[in-house]
Amino acid sequence: MRDDIEWRYLKGLYKLYKEERVRNKLMGSPFIKNILYKRLHIISFKKGNMDIIEAKPRFKTYFEEELLEQYNYYADFFENSGIENSARKKYDRYELETLMFIYRHQEELKKNLTTIRIFSSNIFQQKDSKFLENRSGLLKEVKFLLQIEEFPDEGPKENQWRFVIDCLSPEAVLLCENLDYLKAYWKFTKENIELWYVGGNNTKKLKRLSKRYLTLPIYYVCDWDYHGLQIFQGVCDILKDKGVFPKLLVPPNPLFKPIDSGKHKSQWPRKDFAGLDRTYYSVEAISLISDLIAQNKWVEEQTIDSIQIIKSWAKK
Repeated sequence: MRDDIEWRYLKGLYKLYKEERVRNKLMGSPFIKNILYKRLHIISFKKGNMDIIEAKPRFKTYFEEELLEQYNYYADFFENSGIENSARKKYDRYELETLMFIYRHQEELKKNLTTIRIFSSNIFQQKDSKFLENRSGLLKEVKFLLQIEEFPDEGPKENQWRFVIDCLSPEAVLLCENLDYLKAYWKFTKENIELWYVGGNNTKKLKRLSKRYLTLPIYYVCDWDYHGLQIFQGVCDILKDKGVFPKLLVPPNPLFKPIDSGKHKSQWPRKDFAGLDRTYYSVEAISLISDLIAQNKWVEEQTIDSIQIIKSWAKK
C-alpha cells in the first residue's frame, strides 16, 4: 500500500516531516488515512482544528526509515529532469515511475529506438502498444526525456538494452523480467541487492558479460508460466557456460491466477511437464509447476516477494 502513494501526498508528508504541521490535504490518500493516521497513530488533527494535520513524535523516525529514500527518488527526478512538477498532470504512479525509468536510462534506450508502438509495448509493459499514441501529453514528456523530436519509423529490432541498478555494497544480484522492479529500486538496494533487467529479448546480452560481474549469488524472478520459465531455461543455458547457475525464486505462498486473466497469453502446452526440462528446477519448483499445469494457472512475477525469499535463503 505504501508503494502506491502518489507524489503529491508524499510531498505533503515531506512538508509535514520538515515543518511538523500542514494544511489538511493528505487524507485523500488511503495509505495516509488508514495506516499513518488510524493504525500507527503517528499523525493527528490539531486539537480543535480539523484543517491542520500535525506530526506526532514517532512520525519523523518513521518517515526517515520508510519514506525518505522514496521521496528523494521522486524529488531528484523533478529537479534534474526538467519535467514540470505540476499537480495538473494526472499521471498515476505507474506512469510517473516509468517516466523516471526513462530518464535514468535515456542513453541506453536511445540506442535501440524503433517505432512508438514497439517502445510503448516494451517500456509501458502494463499497457499496450498503442498506449503512447493515445496519450499526447505523456508522449511529449517521453520525447523530451529521450531528447528526440520523433521516433524513427523503423521495423522491430532485437532489443539489447542492459538495465542495471547499481548497489554500493551488493551481496546478491537479482535478474528480473519486469521493469517494475527497477522503478522501485530503493527497496532492493536497501537490502544490498543489485537489480538487472533481463526480460524477453534482452537475455542475449548476458552472453557478453564478463565473469567478473558474476561473482555474487545470482537469483532469478519471473512469471511462472510457460513463456517465463522458457526464458529462465534460456538464461541458465547462457550462464552455465560461465560457470554460473541462477537460483529461481520459488514463492512459498504463491498467488495462483487463471491462465486467461487480463491480457495474459501464455498457455501450458499439452505435453509432459509442458515440455519444460525438469533438470533446471528444484524439487519445490517442480512441485509448483506441476500444480500450475494441473490447475491451468500461473503466478505473476509482481506478486512474488523477492526480497524476503532472498533474505530467507541467505540465512540457510
